[in-house]
Amino acid sequence: MKVEQLHGPKEKTLQVVELEYLLQCDSPDVFCPHGFQKEGNVIVARAPARLDIMGGIADYCGSNVFEMTLNRAAVAACQAREDRNLYALTLQAGSLLKPSFQMSLDDFYADGNLKSYIQVRGIFSEEIRTTWVGYVLGCFFTLLKEKKIENFPHGAAIVIRSDIPMGAGIASSAAIEVATLTVLNQLYGLKLEAMEIARLAQIVENRIVGAPCGIMDQITSAAGIRNKMLSILCQPHQILESIECPQNVSFIGIHTKAPRSTKSDAYINTRTAAFMGLSILKRELGWGKLNDNYLCNVSVQEFREHCEPILPEQMQGSEFLDRYGETVDPVTQVDSAKVYAVRDCVQHPIYENARVKQFIDAIKNVDKFPDRAQDFLKIAGSLMYESNASYRDLAGLGSPEIDGIVNIAQKIGEQGGIYGAKITGGGGGGTAAILCYGDVSTSLTQIISAYKLSWGIQTEIFSGSTPGACEFGHILWELKESEPLTHF
Repeated sequence: MKVEQLHGPKEKTLQVVELEYLLQCDSPDVFCPHGFQKEGNVIVARAPARLDIMGGIADYCGSNVFEMTLNRAAVAACQAREDRNLYALTLQAGSLLKPSFQMSLDDFYADGNLKSYIQVRGIFSEEIRTTWVGYVLGCFFTLLKEKKIENFPHGAAIVIRSDIPMGAGIASSAAIEVATLTVLNQLYGLKLEAMEIARLAQIVENRIVGAPCGIMDQITSAAGIRNKMLSILCQPHQILESIECPQNVSFIGIHTKAPRSTKSDAYINTRTAAFMGLSILKRELGWGKLNDNYLCNVSVQEFREHCEPILPEQMQGSEFLDRYGETVDPVTQVDSAKVYAVRDCVQHPIYENARVKQFIDAIKNVDKFPDRAQDFLKIAGSLMYESNASYRDLAGLGSPEIDGIVNIAQKIGEQGGIYGAKITGGGGGGTAAILCYGDVSTSLTQIISAYKLSWGIQTEIFSGSTPGACEFGHILWELKESEPLTHF
């Protein structure tokens, strides 16, 4: 197969090169009944994973968060079809996923009307091995439901190739959603901006897949900038600034191989409890600053003086529902049979928001005052350790494996160039973010070795930064059958 590039960046990432090679080799993994046809154009988009440096789960409470892209990414390649069929094919199959899925655009309708999000979620969740399809084909329905397109003129085949480990806590699902929406944006001429792609991707995850995540993952994957960190205000989605990483400073992700999920009971309970606390504070205090439903508009001092005394340490779901009714959160519901740690789950995002602001100031001061660089790194590192403890002790989303890495990092300390470490994203396992200064190759080897000795698990390191989906743009390939060899 001859693959001619008609548009897009000349610099190709590994993920794109691997996909191009499969096309050139006429791979049956791609050219199959649920994949591409051997002619026509293919649109390719790439969306990276992210490392949550500070902020994490406080995003759904309107926190300031601090994120960066990683060098792992999901690639979505799309080819138009003449019929109304939709095909999704993943090249990251393995035994846990069904590699392909087929449906019709007409399946999104009942009696001529668009179905509900819950109804469409059922299409992809009938079998656990096909839930991944919701991240991809769910984008089509979301574009219809959110009125970004009135009607799709034709179907499409989408091939997904990703080297982001699932369950690692570095936003593998957001990358797939953003990459898919980016190719659909080009295929159907939707003219969506980066922030709108991020917002739609979050809807896919919340309403189609059923994971009640915040929006920081999607923003970072869509609007991230290579070698820069994003300061994001999640009210609902605003990039405050992009910040260069200070000289000799790096942020490394260490994957514990302890899986986590934003669909887990612990994550959902923590989020639900935070919104329960919001309802209580709005009723009891009547503060206008809570009218936008962002807990992080409350300061630490206000929490201590006014909120802490009136928030229950624990509250039965049934008692809350009787007194306050349902919360304003559109993606979680209070379970009457559960007991929720309301006060702690409100305290965590409010304190985390304050920590993020202090952290960003410290990082910006590293280059501003180079003679005091290590002093500011110590401040930043201590805030990371505080964040990790708050995840564990207040949010209830800690992880013994993460704590193991954090403890090892703390023991190595500044002498080994390790200034801070913390859990990332939705918590409960996954990846630890490490704040490093100078050459830390020996220290990282020590962390990996000590962790393997304690847990019997070989870790994986994530490093480096790559363009977000919008900075990368899109690639347009034209597929042509190779001319047969001429024999003389």
